[in-house]
Amino acid sequence: MKIGIFGDIHSNFEALTASYDFFIGQGCEKIVCVGDVVGYCASPVECIRFFRENHILSVKGNHDYYLSIDRTKWNVQSYAAEVLGWTKKQLSADDIEWVKALPYILELEGIQFVHASLETADGSCWPYILNTQTAIFHFFMQSSKFCFYGHTHIPLLFTNNRGQIIYELLASRRFPSGGKTKYLINPGSAGQPRDFNSKASVVTFDTETNMLENHRIEYDIETAQKKIYDAGLPGSLAERLSSGR
Repeated sequence: MKIGIFGDIHSNFEALTASYDFFIGQGCEKIVCVGDVVGYCASPVECIRFFRENHILSVKGNHDYYLSIDRTKWNVQSYAAEVLGWTKKQLSADDIEWVKALPYILELEGIQFVHASLETADGSCWPYILNTQTAIFHFFMQSSKFCFYGHTHIPLLFTNNRGQIIYELLASRRFPSGGKTKYLINPGSAGQPRDFNSKASVVTFDTETNMLENHRIEYDIETAQKKIYDAGLPGSLAERLSSGR
């Protein structure tokens, strides 16, 4: 099976639809999101509707979680809290129920998917896996050969070979079959990249050949930015889309 994998859409409808069209053009049979369908950008309703209409699978990200709990204040940056409050006003009760129902962990074709880490995949904590020290705790919980995660907005690859963990920036490659080596893969962010590349970051993975390809997808950034400005959301969230940071 060829799977299209992306994450951290963050209500960026233009990045979402461009990525989806790319996956379909690549012949992907399933599309999976590693969380954060909402947050930061200004099209939460359109994104949720698109996910539902096109049967895109997703785990629950921290921004999705914040909207699914009965709270008006969150322990996040002020600009993120402002967007969460605005987003909650845009969503219908049915939209909120869909977000609430998103699972913390998803398994497909023997592959695990999670937003932040399998270490705390219950909404109690959202660690950032950016180095070998933070990856160690995740690998204690990873039972599959491959796991995809998000949250950091940076495309990364962690390899655990008999307890020796190394990490590198993600690049296309074919993984060997067999053996006990485990891999933790971050496709980067489609809706708000933070690796100084403004293009949406996504991957495709072939479960038969173990071929992983990472892709950068152009999308209509100006329209996404205009929606943020028109909604009265912090302008910095629009500006960062152009620089990928």
